[in-house]
Amino acid sequence: MASNIEGSIHRGCDFIFDFNCFTCQETDRNTEADFYCEECSKFYCRKCVEYHNYLYKKHAILSKENISLWPETDVVEQDKCKEHQKEKLTIFCEEHNVLICHVCHFHNHQ
Repeated sequence: MASNIEGSIHRGCDFIFDFNCFTCQETDRNTEADFYCEECSKFYCRKCVEYHNYLYKKHAILSKENISLWPETDVVEQDKCKEHQKEKLTIFCEEHNVLICHVCHFHNHQ
């Protein structure tokens, strides 16, 4: 059981953020973004933005104080079923520990 907890801690929490850190997401970590780079068109958490700023000193970084200038997110797309693109994820399958749509529930998760 300890390894499951450690795995969750390493990846981050299971929260769904409006803006996820691009770098963390690529390494399967779930971290909320605090900055947006207009040049890269990517979001970064506090830790990752330090590396970004070291490499790209002339890029324009927007903090959450300027969040109104950030692009809109695709959170709506995260709520859609990957198998049935027109369906929303509305049901939690406890047996498989995943969110599913009603079509998945009917066909695969009774």
